[in-house]
Amino acid sequence: MRKEIQIVQFVEAFGGGVYTYVKDLCNFLALNESTPNIKVHLIYSPNRVEFDKEIFKKEIHPNVILHELKIDRNINLSKDIKITKQIRRLLKNIQPDILHLHSSKAGVIGRFASFGLLKKNKIFYSPHGYAFLQKKISNKMIFFYKFVEYAMPFLFGGLTIASGFTEYKISKKISKSLLIKNGVDFILPQKLQNHQQNKQLTIGTIGRLTLQKNPKLFNTIAEKLPEVNFIWIGNGELENEIVSSNITVTGWVKTREELLNKLNEVDIYLQVSLWEGLPIALIEAMAMRKPLLVSNIVGNKDCVKDGYNGFTFNSVDEAVDKINFLKDINHRKKMGDNSFNKGFNEYNKAKNFSELIKVYLSYNK
Repeated sequence: MRKEIQIVQFVEAFGGGVYTYVKDLCNFLALNESTPNIKVHLIYSPNRVEFDKEIFKKEIHPNVILHELKIDRNINLSKDIKITKQIRRLLKNIQPDILHLHSSKAGVIGRFASFGLLKKNKIFYSPHGYAFLQKKISNKMIFFYKFVEYAMPFLFGGLTIASGFTEYKISKKISKSLLIKNGVDFILPQKLQNHQQNKQLTIGTIGRLTLQKNPKLFNTIAEKLPEVNFIWIGNGELENEIVSSNITVTGWVKTREELLNKLNEVDIYLQVSLWEGLPIALIEAMAMRKPLLVSNIVGNKDCVKDGYNGFTFNSVDEAVDKINFLKDINHRKKMGDNSFNKGFNEYNKAKNFSELIKVYLSYNK
């Protein structure tokens, strides 16, 4: 009988698109019939505001072994050393064959905790958006985040798994990297798609109302188009920046089915982020046949082929101009269908996660 392969997923930033990706990956590993000898462990922190423990327990497969640890998002040396020791004890007990770290803090803590416990080539790291790409942080912090990203693979090894092409262009300059794109399931979106037309053009986005998601710019675009309905699917600490009378803030949506039904109400998907990894929300919009209009940044632009399934933009005026073009229902229909085709071909969860499993197993020989 073949030895069970112990695969550990470790995530601190357990919210938003990272939550969806890691949860879906764990479930895929647990359900994958081609590799029945895999045992999946998930080390996670429940501290993110948007994390709903009740929903999580319903969505995660019962075969996934859960290890909950409360980890501070911010850097705190004494707390971080303590949690690193806890994770090291946990890893000693599990004896993982593969360790996959998600986002920057887990990337640092996980590497220190696993030092000497498994070979360097058994460690994988997914940035889900490099911290040094953040806007409105000091040059000192940008330098610090870059130093950390370069130092970790130099000291501890490991393979970076980039989630999108633009992230891959950055990651391969830092360390040994491989491109395996994010993905979603395309079955449920096809069941839920509603092709009824809105009487009034409706533009929507998904995300927490935070600096990263740039609600101020969303509001500015809405103010320029008072005849158009705008929907922000989510909530957050910057809700006060949404003041235009033609914007509706829905509050947080708990399940994927609810989220996709909200996307049914949207004619154009607008993403105005300041920085991203590769947004799951954009891929969900593609699966729901929505034309995309996105800020021209790393991550966002991976999902858009200009003029094919939407547009990137660099200014408010450019965004407004593209929205006016997309007021034509025929343009929206064509680009929406192209979005689905591009999404299905590039961001299909079954295909991409199967590719990741092959990579895990090739490094486990």
